[in-house]
Amino acid sequence: MLLTLQIENYAIIRSLHISFDTGFTVITGETGAGKSILLGALSLILGNRADTTVLYDSSKKCYVEGSFDIKHLHLEHFFSVNDIDYQDVTVLRREIAETGKSRAFINDTPVNLTVLRDLAVQLVDIHSQHQHLLFREQDFRLLVLDQYAKQRENVIEYRRQLEQLNRLEKTLCQCKEEEKQMALEQEFITYQLNEFVEAQLVAGEQEELENKINFLSHAELIKSKLYTANMLISEQDNNLLSGLNEVKNSCQSVATFDEQIKQWEQRLESLIIELSDIDYEINIKEKTIEYHPEELLALKERLDLIFRLQQKHRVQTVEALLDKKQALEKQLETYHHNQSQIEKLEKEYQHLYTQLFDRAALLSKRRKEVVPQFEQEMQDKLTHLSMADGLWKVKIEAGNQLMPEGIDTVKFLFSANKGVDLMEVDKIASGGELSRLMLAVKSIITSNSFLPTVIFDEIDTGISGEIAGKVAQLMRAMAQTRQLLVITHLPQIAAKATLHYQVYKEEIQGKTYTNVKQLNEKDRVEEIAKMISGVSYGEAARMTAKELLTK
Repeated sequence: MLLTLQIENYAIIRSLHISFDTGFTVITGETGAGKSILLGALSLILGNRADTTVLYDSSKKCYVEGSFDIKHLHLEHFFSVNDIDYQDVTVLRREIAETGKSRAFINDTPVNLTVLRDLAVQLVDIHSQHQHLLFREQDFRLLVLDQYAKQRENVIEYRRQLEQLNRLEKTLCQCKEEEKQMALEQEFITYQLNEFVEAQLVAGEQEELENKINFLSHAELIKSKLYTANMLISEQDNNLLSGLNEVKNSCQSVATFDEQIKQWEQRLESLIIELSDIDYEINIKEKTIEYHPEELLALKERLDLIFRLQQKHRVQTVEALLDKKQALEKQLETYHHNQSQIEKLEKEYQHLYTQLFDRAALLSKRRKEVVPQFEQEMQDKLTHLSMADGLWKVKIEAGNQLMPEGIDTVKFLFSANKGVDLMEVDKIASGGELSRLMLAVKSIITSNSFLPTVIFDEIDTGISGEIAGKVAQLMRAMAQTRQLLVITHLPQIAAKATLHYQVYKEEIQGKTYTNVKQLNEKDRVEEIAKMISGVSYGEAARMTAKELLTK
């Protein structure tokens, strides 16, 4: 329940404080006095957006603060989840700085507008004079039935799952799109990989190939030179080994006379042994060297293959080619993984879709179950609101497409007179009839909700006379179970309220401000008389006003 409303520097409100009570409160005032401004200020703490144009004095900040009694609403969990201190009397506050920056608070804890709105929708429901246009909206018609069926929580859970399904569908579409793109590349990737597989590349083989090719290309020259070396060392007359042996023998013959000569002899012996080993190895090597043009051609072809692959993939080494091969393998692996992922997502999507369709079918079933009772209550309201010949029907058609509210399409059908075919409400009802129909709908669904405060903003437009009195009785009945705030221009409604506020303008030092005052019994008579006959009302209007107040 709304307890107080404090407004500072908003539109043409300089400073305003209003206290509210339980039951039926009415707010009246001349056209342009600021009734809508009052509601606009309240909407700020309910989470509506605002800018600096709401500042009356642009050099000061604006703030709106409302206190609410929430002790019977079981909202402790909401406060816990959002890390806000719970208080039985909770304060919602909104500040708009001179720069246009807006801040919101719940019990002095800063919150974003989403959190503020999430709490506000559980505290206050505002119905404006133009809401009869909502009859055109499919979402509104579904909302009415769901509130009447008390299944809004089920609808919210359905929406959550539908959002999950939509995200899943988006992911699945992305994967399929990637799969299409990858399928175009897969054939080429497979072709490239086959080239690498057939090539059977080995790290380090390029250098080895180049060395072998260089050797075989000069095999005849190498063989010739090694043969010559062998001849010089040991085969021809006066070869190196023979000469070294003679030198060694010469030193040996006189080695006993000098220690240094003896060392020379030993060193020469080592030279002869080393040279003999070299000669032996040269001889073996020379005999094994043969020129094989077929082998040389095969090695060159192998090296050419490596060069072509390097040129194709724009790299310089076999190791880089092996890295490229590994990257292609990963691409192919990703493609196969993506296919598996698509299969998994499709199964998940189908499972969730089936679950969601079942949930939507349950929503539809519940709506259809409550239609007869809802139609009967509407008929009763129509009779009460002087539309006894009116006929109200609800038509539900279940489709096979999952929509934000389920699978249903709902139509509200109406006929104001006997013998007139039923048509959709917004296409057949007059302005006054629409106002009464909306009031009837609102009175029914609010009685089925737990909202502590309901606000009607000139919802009685187009209503007058005896019907206005019946509307007033309906509102008074609604106020028995909740706080009802009504902005009205009808004296019949104003007279039925328990608490009456008047919105008026006053001029202070050349500036116009909107203000509000609570009316006592005498003031109420004058205000209602003015509503009946205008500013120049007389005693007859006063008497009528007194009569309305005593009924």
